[in-house]
Amino acid sequence: MVIMAMGCSKAPAEQHEIGVAYLNLDSGDTFFHNEKTVFHAASTMKTPVMFQIYRMRDAGQLSLEDSLPVINEFKSIVDGSNYSIELIEEEEKSLMGNINNKMAVRHLIEAMITTSSNLATNILIELADPEAVMATLKETGADGVSVIRGVEDLKAFDQGLSNRTDAYGMMMAMKAVFDSQFVSVKSRQEMIGILKSQQFNEMIPAGLPAGTSVAHKTGRITGITHDAAIVMHENDSPFVLVILTRGWADYTLATGAGIEITKAVFQYHRGKVLTESLRKLINELEN
Repeated sequence: MVIMAMGCSKAPAEQHEIGVAYLNLDSGDTFFHNEKTVFHAASTMKTPVMFQIYRMRDAGQLSLEDSLPVINEFKSIVDGSNYSIELIEEEEKSLMGNINNKMAVRHLIEAMITTSSNLATNILIELADPEAVMATLKETGADGVSVIRGVEDLKAFDQGLSNRTDAYGMMMAMKAVFDSQFVSVKSRQEMIGILKSQQFNEMIPAGLPAGTSVAHKTGRITGITHDAAIVMHENDSPFVLVILTRGWADYTLATGAGIEITKAVFQYHRGKVLTESLRKLINELEN
């Protein structure tokens, strides 16, 4: 006789991973945790796409007032076959009324960053060219970021071809936005302004005191919740903070972990938290 044990199985525990990179933009002080661990980039990769287009503007290759057709049809990097993306109203509200018409590059960039429009992203990736984006990332020291395709290319996803990042690489990408070594002062100011208009502010901004200005880009897909920010607070040095998370089925719990890390990093930035205490907190949040 075989006796079946009912109700005794236990779901496996979630495996959580966190990557953190902090850089004081004045002193050069850093803090890292799993900074070279590779994550799916989700929508954080949209900042390097914006950066490349502004470099193209600075080089006289385009105007941000140029218009591009808003057509929901793209080619897979696997075989060149056509695909379309799902249009989510919260993300695509500024593009919905312009399908099959044209929009200025400037407005597409704003939609890509502030509401994380995937439609705008795919249109702009074709303009920027992933190879050029990658070359620029390498030039800025952001080798850990890989932008190879548009969003929702399912054939590519099935073959493991995804945009990826580590915390260190995304930190360098955000530093490049702040640093006019790579772009004009005008482009730097415009990009920071767009990033400050981000409409999804649940992680890093939520862990900072009132009066803090945050120029940032979030990213979230199943099991992945990220935020990458330039943080500016009066009477304090500006800093870059990147928090990458993986493994939380409930993204609100990952967001909560990010808030706790942000609070601790801000105190570390002010010299009120020791490195060991910050590292202990992150280890506890992972476990």
